[in-house]
Amino acid sequence: MNTSYRRQQGMVLVVTLVLMLILTIVASSAMQMSTLQERLAGNTRDTVAAFQAAEAAVRVAEDVLEGASVGAFNGANGRYEICAGSDTRTACQTPDWNNRNSNDWIAIAKNLDKVAKQPEYVIERYTAVENPQASLDANKPLETYEFYRITARGYGISPNSMVVLQTTYRRN
Repeated sequence: MNTSYRRQQGMVLVVTLVLMLILTIVASSAMQMSTLQERLAGNTRDTVAAFQAAEAAVRVAEDVLEGASVGAFNGANGRYEICAGSDTRTACQTPDWNNRNSNDWIAIAKNLDKVAKQPEYVIERYTAVENPQASLDANKPLETYEFYRITARGYGISPNSMVVLQTTYRRN
């Protein structure tokens, strides 16, 4: 047998092993990318669910403010005053939005599916202001505006996800 022919038979094995190594690396990389994409999609779904839950809580709080009687803003039942930093009254001490175990939030009455915890909200009242563009007629009382800050937090499918929304609401 020819000696150059024998040397070529060993090269086929080496080339095949190198090609198998390259294919293994490409397949492993594709699996890692697929896993990463799946995680990203799951996190996005979780965030969207938390955002929608927080939006639902904002809408419920706005419905409360649209009612005939809002109730007392005394630091209970999710209703607080917005006060100066040195004011230590109970009505001024709003719950920390980051404290997930706080009992000072109002959970919405609707039971939302596919959330770890029902969304919650608090309402804070600013000091009422007079309308600066109101008529100064002697026979008309001055029109006042009441402003409120709504803070809502919604939870996603995972208990680790939370979205916090704040909005300002004006009531005449």
